[in-house]
Amino acid sequence: MGLKRNALSRRYIAVLRKHLKQGPRASLQQAQGLGRRAMALGFETLDLARFHEQALITLVLPGYSPGIRDQMIRRAGTFFAEAITPIEKNASARPRRPMANWLN
Repeated sequence: MGLKRNALSRRYIAVLRKHLKQGPRASLQQAQGLGRRAMALGFETLDLARFHEQALITLVLPGYSPGIRDQMIRRAGTFFAEAITPIEKNASARPRRPMANWLN
């Protein structure tokens, strides 16, 4: 799983970089594709949150003015929301165990 994690993390950074460079009108289709790929590989929302955090540290923090950084972070947040949508939809479709069974 480590190799898959590293590959998907690198892909996440690359796709988010491209998305941010395209500006506010960028398509979110690649974010959804990343989410579907992550789900197929067995990753969950928390995994994508970790990829997203690393991507922000790599892409947004170095060298941008506060105003530009704020815009990028907002767009990156929208990207993240789209990326986790397939995982969240799948999770909501799964039957939930009764709370009494959580400890078993």
